[in-house]
Amino acid sequence: MDERAPEPEHWLTSAASVNTAGFWAGIERFRTAVMLAMHPDVEVLDEELNALYEGQL
Repeated sequence: MDERAPEPEHWLTSAASVNTAGFWAGIERFRTAVMLAMHPDVEVLDEELNALYEGQL
């Protein structure tokens, strides 16, 4: 006997929503962080903090 299972009422779907403003805000934060990380004063401060708190997590 060939009986089929009942089809589900809701099929699985994939949908993506794009929050363009949020995406650009994230890109801007990343860009700012990278630019600040490469600034010489920040590098000096990072070295001083590493020396001060060496081995502490």
